[in-house]
Amino acid sequence: MLSIAGMLLLLPSLPGWAQGNTGVVRGTISDDTGPLPSASVSVSGTTSGTFSDAQGNYVLNLAEGTYNISASYVGYSKSEQGKIRVVPGKETVVHFKLSGNNELDAVTVSYGKQRQREVTGAIAQVDATTLQDMPVPQFAQQLQGKVAGVQIAQSSGQPGRGVEFRIRGAASFYASNQPLIVVDGIPVTGSINNINPSEIESFSVLKDASATALYGSRAANGVILITTRHAKAGDSKIEFNANYGIQKIPGTRVPEMMDARGFAQFMKERWEDRVKYEKLDPVKNPVDPAYANPEQYGAGTNWFKLLTRTAPIQNYDLTIQSARERSSSTVVLGYQEQQGVLVNTSSKLISLRINQDLSLANDKLKIGFNLAPSYRLDHNNRTSTDGVGGWYERVFEASPLISPYKADGTFERDTYSPGMVAYVNPLAQFMLTRDDYKTTRILANAYLNYEFIKDLSFRGNVAVDKGAETRQYFQPGLITGTQGQTTGTSSSVDNGSYTAEGNLVWNKSFRTDHHLEVLAGYSAQKFSGLNNSITGLNYTTDDIPYLTAATTISAGNSTYGAYSLLSTIGRLNYNYKGRYMLQAAVRRDGSSKFGANQKYGTFPSISAGWVVSDEAFMQNVKFLDFLKLRASYGVTGNNAFGNYVAQATIGNYYYALNGNSVSGQTIDRLSNSELAWERNKQFDVGLEMSFLKNRISITYDYYHKISDGLIQQRPIPKASGFSTILYNVGELKLWGHEVTINTTNLTGPLKWNTSLNLSFDRNLIKRLVSPGFIRRNNTVSSDYFRQQEGHRLGEFYGFIFEGLYKDEADLANSAKYGSASDVGTIKVRDISGPDGKPDGVIDDVNDRTFIGDPTPTFTGGITNSLSYKNFDLNIHMAFSVGNEILNAAKWAYQTNMDGSRVMLAAAADRWRSPENPGSGVYPRTKTGTTAMGRQVNSQWVEDGSYLTAKNISLGYRFKLKDGFMLNNMRVYASVQQAFVLTKYTGMNPEINFAGLDPTLGIGVDENAYPVPRTFSLGISATFK
Repeated sequence: MLSIAGMLLLLPSLPGWAQGNTGVVRGTISDDTGPLPSASVSVSGTTSGTFSDAQGNYVLNLAEGTYNISASYVGYSKSEQGKIRVVPGKETVVHFKLSGNNELDAVTVSYGKQRQREVTGAIAQVDATTLQDMPVPQFAQQLQGKVAGVQIAQSSGQPGRGVEFRIRGAASFYASNQPLIVVDGIPVTGSINNINPSEIESFSVLKDASATALYGSRAANGVILITTRHAKAGDSKIEFNANYGIQKIPGTRVPEMMDARGFAQFMKERWEDRVKYEKLDPVKNPVDPAYANPEQYGAGTNWFKLLTRTAPIQNYDLTIQSARERSSSTVVLGYQEQQGVLVNTSSKLISLRINQDLSLANDKLKIGFNLAPSYRLDHNNRTSTDGVGGWYERVFEASPLISPYKADGTFERDTYSPGMVAYVNPLAQFMLTRDDYKTTRILANAYLNYEFIKDLSFRGNVAVDKGAETRQYFQPGLITGTQGQTTGTSSSVDNGSYTAEGNLVWNKSFRTDHHLEVLAGYSAQKFSGLNNSITGLNYTTDDIPYLTAATTISAGNSTYGAYSLLSTIGRLNYNYKGRYMLQAAVRRDGSSKFGANQKYGTFPSISAGWVVSDEAFMQNVKFLDFLKLRASYGVTGNNAFGNYVAQATIGNYYYALNGNSVSGQTIDRLSNSELAWERNKQFDVGLEMSFLKNRISITYDYYHKISDGLIQQRPIPKASGFSTILYNVGELKLWGHEVTINTTNLTGPLKWNTSLNLSFDRNLIKRLVSPGFIRRNNTVSSDYFRQQEGHRLGEFYGFIFEGLYKDEADLANSAKYGSASDVGTIKVRDISGPDGKPDGVIDDVNDRTFIGDPTPTFTGGITNSLSYKNFDLNIHMAFSVGNEILNAAKWAYQTNMDGSRVMLAAAADRWRSPENPGSGVYPRTKTGTTAMGRQVNSQWVEDGSYLTAKNISLGYRFKLKDGFMLNNMRVYASVQQAFVLTKYTGMNPEINFAGLDPTLGIGVDENAYPVPRTFSLGISATFK
């Protein structure tokens, strides 16, 4: 008994003895999304170890000594830290940050981050560091062909412009179809071309309703979350990146036009045909002297060469990053300059980004700010270069017989030959116009995250998107529409979007395997914009381009617009063992844009996921590393249209009073108190899997969505005093399949990775206003497409081309288009008549039909990345298969047989007689038959499939000695638009006169600023 009592007396002294001989190692185990509970911690060479708690914290008691300590977690790479010195009675802090396989990487989602394996929505993340070899001014260009379900087209080559998004076939007949762009929590309003690609760390593309629901009324077209660069702890460095390139229009894509001799010969032969077939009196109407002797001309003026050039593009970025245990800062300074391949056009961007983060109170309080001012100068970039009547079209329409210069070296005004349209000298238009558009913009936000009690934290964010734009436009009288009337315009835009958000987040793990996150919040956004413009005429001199020199102020305008958005949001994420996931989210938006009775809309979503590969019955499937099934359904909205469309507005009108014209104001649009949100109701089911030790991963999604309540002008009785009212009446069905495959092909000295994505998007018009279709234009010559119930968006509409009338017998036995039809002219199919049967008469109403479809069978992209020792090679290609293009530029303008414009050289091989029918493609030059040649027919429709090498880069990384200040250096060469494989005869198979808006027509070529091929050299250096 005494011995036992003695032992009991000694017990109180044991802890003191232990404390004197051991020390404590403590820390946190986490990944990019936060703490990792139940992670394993072990001490190499011993049996000591422990597990992290629900907050990721661990504690080890170790005897004095030096140890190697490692942390591990299922699916993550093991992390080990060596030479950890344990001192008796003291505490040593060792934190571990684990990185996992793809399914455990952190993904930026709406209002937070999630591990990839726990994501239940359709989200694609792109690491921006893999895109830096593309010296392009817009980040959208870097993403072309990178993400399944995301269509990005560069329809115009204007510097810093011409790129648009379309996610999962988004469409609206009245609102925008562009996705919402959110930069570090800031919803961006307006243009995105002031964002320097070098500032970006990653992109998250949210495609389905469950992923986008927390953005509610702005999410119908998808959401792109951009995370900018933030310094990582222990990775302080200075980076410098520079590249310089030249841009050149691919010569093989340029249409071959008639030169001076060829055009003169055509005009002479046209006169001869009129004498032969139309009984023109050659004595009274002799051939014009300009065309009498074509042999006197050589090639003449090559307007394309005069107006295009090989242009430089350059980009320089300096990044300074500093990070300590509790603070980090990133500064990115950038300069971009892109000269246009059309003369006297350019764009410059100066940008700065400062990101600052600070952690206090044992990481319970996190604060920071992001500040990004920028300045852009667009020179002659806002002028009308694209489309019908655009300046670029004039490159192919000016006469090769005319010089652009007078004998004294000054510009000629007129560049047309006899019989041509009276066009103004396009070279003079480009060189003498001064149009400078300056944009100053600030994107800024500040945030605060505070965990005021365990597991419960508050997140606050205030943001501003502030822009100021000015335009100075001046045209001397030589090139204005009215000769001698010098014109100048000065305009300004001042706008701003202000956002404030506050969210409570409860993040709780209980009973080890249950994990719950609940988010509830409030958001408010206000946008306002003020626009002013004033125009002056008849300047006293062309040397002073400012309004003070104008003798007449001809026009002035000032407008103001604003809208507000108030929202509440909520989300619940639950998972059990990281194997079964459930998410529910809702956002309720109130918007000033909608009718008085429909200002609020609710946008819910629900999704679920199941990691099948974690199940016991899958453990014997050795080749399969990961398999997840997920499904979602939700509703999102679209409010991207005018601020006052639901309200009655007032306009200025003139009326007769006592024999005089008096101005007054009255209502010019009816209000609609029931005008509501356009809605997207979307279902998505997806599969994610990887196998063969994660060397192959596959993601598949099927989506089906109904866009209803589409806003259209609905006819109403004219007795109301109005003909239409805006109403929610339209409906579209959109569905498709998306596949992404990533493979690791080789892992030895030669490494080779491949990424392939495919999208199969379909759409169908379900309901429109009466009469069930929408014409693009009431003029048959430009009525390119028709939106009609039961058809796809933008299907081409016109006559069916059946060649030319070969001879008199063919003419006699074929349907005719009035008196215009004759031997050698265009023949089209007799489809129907007033009684529904072919009637031998061609007319505009009964004999036009659907003749082509711009919707691709599938689109996608493929990227191959190879490296060997210090060399790396990246090849990225994008493709579209099965779509068609309506080449209006070629058939309506470049083959105009009336001689009003210069034509394709191939048009010389046209019909001259039954014995000399030419190629059978180009008709005769009979007077009055141009109309049928310019009316849309199936001859205009071409295969628009293409494969484009968007970027090919080859780099070399230098080996540098340890301890050297220059830590890393790489040089590279790259080429964009390296080649385009297509049967399309136009310049750019990605072209479209309305961008990617299918309700305004896609796949229509009306001429656009050419997209160049770019060759560049670059260097990147890192200093530590």
